[in-house]
Amino acid sequence: MNARPRVVVIDDSTVIRGGFATVHPEVDVVGTYPTVEEFEADPVACDVVVLDLLLRGPQGGPPAVKQGRAAIRALRERGLPVCLYTDERRAVVLALCLRAGAHGVVHKSDPPAVMQSAVAQVREGRVVVTQSLVGLTELLDRRGARLDLTSRQRQVISARARGRAWSDIAGSLYITEDTAREHYQAACRKLRDYLASTSPGDIERAVGLGPGDVLAEE
Repeated sequence: MNARPRVVVIDDSTVIRGGFATVHPEVDVVGTYPTVEEFEADPVACDVVVLDLLLRGPQGGPPAVKQGRAAIRALRERGLPVCLYTDERRAVVLALCLRAGAHGVVHKSDPPAVMQSAVAQVREGRVVVTQSLVGLTELLDRRGARLDLTSRQRQVISARARGRAWSDIAGSLYITEDTAREHYQAACRKLRDYLASTSPGDIERAVGLGPGDVLAEE
């Protein structure tokens, strides 16, 4: 495995495409594209695809391009790990992106180190989620969703949902920070597995949405 992750950036912003390598020097940007279709037409080998959630087609081009979960599914069908790079913060929308196959979610307002860490973890097959999805995990568990969290995973998730530092969590639970992170990662995988195997109707009931709200996002 290469020391530097090979990344393809798919974003309709020329500023992000042009500046991503400069802002994130720890990754090797091997290609940038404004749409998934352009990547599919001229793909390059990579370890992770960094994908904007909402994409607009080029002026004068097709009126609609693959975006959102359709874009995630198209990339996953190619066997490519996807890390979303987005301004979207609605937990249910991001959860449905995990359900579609995304491995990670990073906000565009996050520090560059967050993206660099996320790319490295996604390349290793780990699941990377935002603070809002950590809170969603806790909510689903409290409402009886079959996440099968252990008591320790619940403690770590609850602490992270409230923004507590790893050192604080580890100290209060009398475990190492590495062990706390392992419990957290296990809970994140269980969230993704739950979302992937659960019907939209069951997700609606677990989250407390009205009938058809999740289906409308498909």
